[in-house]
Amino acid sequence: MTRSSLIRRILVYAVMTCTALLTIAPFLLIISTSLKTTDEINIYGPLSLPHVVHWDNYSRIWEVGKFLTYYKNSVIVTAVVVLFVIVFSLLGAYPFAYMKFRAKGIFFLIVLWGLTIPLDLIIIPLFNNLKSMGLLNTIWSLILPQIAMSIPFAIFLLRGFMKDIPNALLESARMDGSTEMKNLYYIIMPMLYAPLVSLIVFTAIGTWNNFMLPTILIQNDHLRTLPVGLNYFQTKFTMNYPMIATAAIVSALPAAITYIVFQRNILSGAMVGALKE
Repeated sequence: MTRSSLIRRILVYAVMTCTALLTIAPFLLIISTSLKTTDEINIYGPLSLPHVVHWDNYSRIWEVGKFLTYYKNSVIVTAVVVLFVIVFSLLGAYPFAYMKFRAKGIFFLIVLWGLTIPLDLIIIPLFNNLKSMGLLNTIWSLILPQIAMSIPFAIFLLRGFMKDIPNALLESARMDGSTEMKNLYYIIMPMLYAPLVSLIVFTAIGTWNNFMLPTILIQNDHLRTLPVGLNYFQTKFTMNYPMIATAAIVSALPAAITYIVFQRNILSGAMVGALKE
């Protein structure tokens, strides 16, 4: 190895190490803060290591305020949204991929148009519509809008994969008397493992972390989800930083674990799905 290549390699590793440290540092700070008390932070500063490790913060978090209620609400909303998005997107992507009908291209463009509409633009009409339907300040005011906003991307992703599956398989099944629903369930779905996992993870994480909808549409404290519930630990004059850090870690764990477990499927599903378009 020449001297110049050795220097380049050292510089590359130095940059990579610095980047990794800068990325990990905020997470380490949050974990360190969650193991302290408010008095420790005030005396020794927020960047100091815990003098006494307070693991009891992780048990206290479930007893303070309504954290268990917020957690349960987030689980319910996320589970229902993911379930309906998967069902509706499969039923919507299948006709766009394999069936012929009038104005098919126009309808698909309308679906794609849903990808371009930001939530900030429709939040006021959404608020008024939910209020007129009597759904404001209910759990359905969080579920229904997130289902509607997730379906365009879901149809776009699954349609790209479905179009790569040979249509001859479906034709053979139809000749044997199979229905379209059986084709979707027994032929198409088993071949969509990677994109379905990607879709489930993307939808679950987006729903779990949504802050705007529960902030605007929910006034009942018993219906709030975790992102909004974290504000409970903030009072008018002070903030309970250890409890906020602990709550943030506990609320982020499901999304982090899901992403780590299905990381390979998420990357392959997203990238291959984009290439198939």
